[in-house]
Amino acid sequence: MFNVNKNLVGLDIGSSAIKVIELSKENAGIKILSAGVTDNPVKDWKEKNIPEADDAIAESIKDTFKKFSIKDKTVAIALGTSDIIFDYLKFPVLEEKELANAVKLEAEQRISSDINEVSIDYKRLGIKDPGGQENILLVAVPKEIIRKKVSIVEKAGLEPLAMDVEPLALLNCLIILAADLRKEKESIGILNIGSSITNLGIISSDNFPTIRNINFGGDKFSNFIAKAAKVSFKEAEALEKEPDKLKLKGIDIFQMFEKESISLINEIISSIEYTHKRTGESAEDKNKIVSESRIKKMLLTGGGCLISGIDSFLSKSLGIEVLKWNPLEKVQLSNSIDGSLKDNGCLFPIAIGLGMRMI
Repeated sequence: MFNVNKNLVGLDIGSSAIKVIELSKENAGIKILSAGVTDNPVKDWKEKNIPEADDAIAESIKDTFKKFSIKDKTVAIALGTSDIIFDYLKFPVLEEKELANAVKLEAEQRISSDINEVSIDYKRLGIKDPGGQENILLVAVPKEIIRKKVSIVEKAGLEPLAMDVEPLALLNCLIILAADLRKEKESIGILNIGSSITNLGIISSDNFPTIRNINFGGDKFSNFIAKAAKVSFKEAEALEKEPDKLKLKGIDIFQMFEKESISLINEIISSIEYTHKRTGESAEDKNKIVSESRIKKMLLTGGGCLISGIDSFLSKSLGIEVLKWNPLEKVQLSNSIDGSLKDNGCLFPIAIGLGMRMI
């Protein structure tokens, strides 16, 4: 899943939208050669077993590549369901073959499902603890999820040469394009709110990644509004960007956030505290002077970040600065790209992170 050295197109097949981006490395930095976003014809396909979904999504991907004149057929794709397992292991420094065997044995002890039904991979984090042991990120993905994603991509006439998990692609985008927003030795996070899944990535002061997929999406807010205002789901998606109109329908958007996002807030706080404990900056240490290594900033992306006021609510709930972030403002755009695409840059961090792994 991790080791690739070829330039590819980043393809992010989300629950509600398909995002594709083609990058190149120029002297002045990263340049977007072509990019686009289209609706996914089978909403929530990740969570539903719909036999005809694969063909419909594959056709939509074909149309997307044609519409945005993307000719390269080799792609990097991302996996991002709540069934994916992330864990952290420690081993003495081992040769690659020994490490692979050690990770497999440890995974068999930690994973409750049939080990033959999951694909196991790992990443050396390049960080050692005080005892000299090496930190390893373990990723276990159900093989059926991989088969389904690969099948869709191949039916679209594409060649999936690389595969990553969404939170790592997200962090890759953050690390490369948001360096100006991160002080030296400062921990920083990124939250990508999709329609059904939220990806969280935190990079600590010592560059240790904390990642997870949270079973929460912006559709929860849209469904709440649709029910409370007695409107269609599509109308609710438009209303959530206009709080004044919501008020006229008797809906306070901040009260909605408080009611509907309890699980999301708890998951984020848990991950932040895990990072703080690792860096010795836990809130439990009441007498310690808080240093730069504590997380003070979270970047917000994904379709959910377009909801009015969501950044202010998260900032207040988490006690840190939360900024809506558009990674397309950090790159050059080809003259052939519609300028309006830049307004939707918050939808592209995973596709960008996939593409940037290859250049």
